[in-house]
Amino acid sequence: MKFGWKKFTLRTIILNTIFFIFAAVFSACEFGSPLYLYGGTSVDSRSHKIKILQSPNIPKLEANSAKYSFLILTDTHFGTEKTERREKEFLQKFESFFSTQDELKPHFIINLGDTLNAGRENEADLFNEASQSWREKAKEIFRVDDFKIYSILGNHDLYNEGWKIWKEKIWPGVSYYKFFLDADSDKKGFWFYFLDSANGTLGASQLEDLEKNLEADSDPKIIFCHYPPFVEQNGQYHFAFGNTIERNKMIAIFARHNVKFIFAGHAHEYSEHNFNKFVEVVVPSYAFKKAFALVTVDEASEKVEYKIVEY
Repeated sequence: MKFGWKKFTLRTIILNTIFFIFAAVFSACEFGSPLYLYGGTSVDSRSHKIKILQSPNIPKLEANSAKYSFLILTDTHFGTEKTERREKEFLQKFESFFSTQDELKPHFIINLGDTLNAGRENEADLFNEASQSWREKAKEIFRVDDFKIYSILGNHDLYNEGWKIWKEKIWPGVSYYKFFLDADSDKKGFWFYFLDSANGTLGASQLEDLEKNLEADSDPKIIFCHYPPFVEQNGQYHFAFGNTIERNKMIAIFARHNVKFIFAGHAHEYSEHNFNKFVEVVVPSYAFKKAFALVTVDEASEKVEYKIVEY
């Protein structure tokens, strides 16, 4: 008896389509049209040419201090009801850093996306309310007048036409940018690159522009993005960039141009992968894992170190 491959294939396609529609309908209650059906905007429409931030929009550091620290938060998911919020506990942990050694005091915060849970305006307001309390605490204890929080887009930020809300309410209002931080004029400073990977891809325009920018100088660099180029968590490769050709090209570009570290989010779980030329770190979710990263940069040695902190 011959096996009916055509009938089997057609049946599989029909069943998968039904499952896809079923999942879309029942997930839409929280997020509106889900991202895989409605991605809002394409990355090429948002991020094709990098924006360079300059003073006064870059962090202020003590003169001739070759070592400094900052915090990385990711997947804050303001607005979610699936986990207990612990903003007070985070603020207490945040405050504790200012009583430690000078090099551990965070000078700014980097937020790697999924700031909003469903791309809604009230979620942006919740994030801004929390971040204002962080700024006020830094000013109170550290005497920092302008404690900055740098954000990029995550996939959840795009739900319900979230890009429009995000760019109006989440500073700096763009998701593909860079700045140069030179704490000690006698040492090499670092370029900080913030990439737009909210659609799970950089897109052709951004990737081409990124390569040109990375080629332009030999200074050490740190890359920040929402989707990690590579992650393996129990075989769940979908947390990383889906296009392996794009991913491999990114890794090759980073290896050639003095990238020291990549920090990413999206997967919610901590992981580290050493590519020899650079290290990729997936920072655990602020909202769901109650954790973040404390990163220290040493310009004298061109080294980047980090530790994961729970609150």
